[in-house]
Amino acid sequence: MAFEIRENEDGEIIIVELFGELDSSSVAAFSLGFREITGKRGPKKYVLDLKGLEFISSAGWTAFLNEFKQLRSSGGNLKLAAMLQDAKRVYALVGIDGVIESYETVKDAVKSYAKKG
Repeated sequence: MAFEIRENEDGEIIIVELFGELDSSSVAAFSLGFREITGKRGPKKYVLDLKGLEFISSAGWTAFLNEFKQLRSSGGNLKLAAMLQDAKRVYALVGIDGVIESYETVKDAVKSYAKKG
């Protein structure tokens, strides 16, 4: 399945849906697409909806960290939601869980912004 990125919003929160596989061949498409969205929306609150993402390579995790750091440095934030089980294992194993917050559902991630900002 080819990689695809779509954007939606829930109030002030931008939801970015990812589909397919995020690996070395698609990470540039993710970064370009995500930066296009953040470029027009600005440093806001973002949720990456990962339920349609079948695979995330180390290049994909690195891209998430890079985009998270970029957003945080400009006053925005990024949270992950709806990860598949294999992705959850890697997320915890490599320590990304200590950097980027993750939630079971997009709804939970959106609600978390109301609690923590």
